[in-house]
Amino acid sequence: MRDAETPSGALLRNDSPVVHLFKALAHPMRASIVYRLTESPADVTELVELLEASQPLVSHHLRVLREAHLVEAVRDGRRNSYSLIDDHVTSIFLDALRHTKEHDHDCHH
Repeated sequence: MRDAETPSGALLRNDSPVVHLFKALAHPMRASIVYRLTESPADVTELVELLEASQPLVSHHLRVLREAHLVEAVRDGRRNSYSLIDDHVTSIFLDALRHTKEHDHDCHH
């Protein structure tokens, strides 16, 4: 099942891109942003309203997601429209979400 370039049993370090990716997703607000963007692009105003958070806070989380190469900003007139960088991000997030819904996390497996 594994086809990644890291050999089996290799230690993934803090500076590993995959570790950076999961760290970026490990905050509820950033996960909520990514979840929203799986539907369609959105601008900061829409995300501020959805998240009921301040514009500077939402912008900070968008910057973290951009630095992790999960989200991109496209200039749309006077605003930036944010979208997921590619379909892999959608798949990673939605697969993880489905996984958590399929498994009862009170069980020990």
